[in-house]
Amino acid sequence: MKLNHAHPSRRARALRITGIAAVAAIALAGCSASGDAGDGGDAGGELTFSNWQFLEDGKGPIIWDAVKGYTGPNDNIELTKVEIPFANYADKLSTELGAGGGPDVMVLQDSQFASLVDAGVLEPLDDIADELSDSLNNTNEAGFFQDGQYGFNWERPTYNTVIYNKDIFAELDLEVPTTFEEFLTTAETIKSELGIAGFAGRHQTAEIDGWTLEMANWIYGFGGELSDGKKLTIDKAENVEAVEAFLETFESGVAPIGDDASTFRAKFGQGQVGMLFENSGVATTITSNPDNVVNGENMGAAPLPLANAGSNSQLIIAVNANSDNVEAAKDFVRWVLGEEGQTAIRAGLGASAMATDVEPDAEFLAANPWATQFLEAAKTSKSTLVEGFETESKPIWREVLTAVEDLRVNGGDVKSKLAEVQKSLEAELG
Repeated sequence: MKLNHAHPSRRARALRITGIAAVAAIALAGCSASGDAGDGGDAGGELTFSNWQFLEDGKGPIIWDAVKGYTGPNDNIELTKVEIPFANYADKLSTELGAGGGPDVMVLQDSQFASLVDAGVLEPLDDIADELSDSLNNTNEAGFFQDGQYGFNWERPTYNTVIYNKDIFAELDLEVPTTFEEFLTTAETIKSELGIAGFAGRHQTAEIDGWTLEMANWIYGFGGELSDGKKLTIDKAENVEAVEAFLETFESGVAPIGDDASTFRAKFGQGQVGMLFENSGVATTITSNPDNVVNGENMGAAPLPLANAGSNSQLIIAVNANSDNVEAAKDFVRWVLGEEGQTAIRAGLGASAMATDVEPDAEFLAANPWATQFLEAAKTSKSTLVEGFETESKPIWREVLTAVEDLRVNGGDVKSKLAEVQKSLEAELG
């Protein structure tokens, strides 16, 4: 696949990261880019690699074990992991990078990636794209932005799937739902018969990044979108229907109010939640935890019980342009994208789409029949980036979700509320 394109100079862009003005003066010596001066491919020393996944139960240790032995082409690199919880990962990185620090290599969500490219703090990687064009698949188009390749697909977990507890479904003689009406009825049956949550999901702006991914399932699933590529479409009829269905689900009592993602995922793993709209990465984490009662055999996976495909969580590996060891960082990216690296990290990424078409281990697929659904769903899932408004995606989603949260807490007319958001964002963005 040909990925190379000419790109404008990153030096010519203004440094624009939300919140930087308030924190640029903070001393970040302990978080600054590390290593020796990077004037060539033989640069050695410490190379810092940031990824919130290192903290995930089950999955995190597998990923770190896959990469920690990397020592560079001249055996003089020491890879050090940087562990930042997902809840404040984006804000912390933006603060550090805006102050000229941050890790040498990092995994980013696509929304933050677009903003950081626009801010000029990510290193262009067109040369790597050229070198590896024959082996990279089209998921790496996610790392091409503003006429340059600034990153590559680390993992594409799709949220375009409902996972469910097969034991609960068998006990209650339930069928896997295929429509929203069937889904809500199934969730209500689980709640009434067993006294546990029939469904759970994010529903608070305190988890804004994760909720964006989940809410996109509802918006896309009902045929909605936040723009048509040229103008915003916040209050279109399909979006209104999606939000009404989301609110109805939580108002019905089938889903716990107040539980964050860590809590309800842990409950699902322990058999205390019937269904989740989840991504392949979380499914891998849940089934990799030996303490869970839900495992590869009794966890089911099926297409969303909605009319259309849902979202994906595109994760991108990128290099800090201000790193003191840029060439070593780029060598690490090359290794990750090569056969050795892809094979090594595949074990931790389960059923997610990767930068190359490396297949999951046959033994893994045999032990986890649910994985094939995620591999198939990756083909139709959609990014949460708002088309035509990519660098404004986070503030757009924030206003939308703030409105949804207000509707959940205080009630109100969904169409009128989304029309207010539409008007506000039009005034703000022009």
